[in-house]
Amino acid sequence: MEVETVEKSVGARSVSFRFRRNLLFVATLLTLVLVFLGAVPYHEKLAESPMRFAIFWIGIFVLVAAILALALYDLVRVRRDHKRRVRELERELAAAAAEARSFMRLMEQAKRDPKEDSLDDGRD
Repeated sequence: MEVETVEKSVGARSVSFRFRRNLLFVATLLTLVLVFLGAVPYHEKLAESPMRFAIFWIGIFVLVAAILALALYDLVRVRRDHKRRVRELERELAAAAAEARSFMRLMEQAKRDPKEDSLDDGRD
């Protein structure tokens, strides 16, 4: 049951992760295309009116600011998810180490007391 819960949460994070990354990609591509269009083909049209020029380039700067904000948010989320996963792995490792230590103690005890094992074998 615990494995199913972990798989569901990983699946939800994966969708969110993919959505954020795809959104970043599309917004960055759109920004690059708009910068190119504003610098080369539409330069004359934008230069005719200072208001049109200002609105176009302010829009570009707003889009760039949104991309930077989304990138910072993505960075924070990736770091937080990584820290959470590291803590989970540390807990799993600690549990496995405790299990290995108890197993080693049992093995050492069995080596020290072979008579008890032979008595136990005779009872079955």
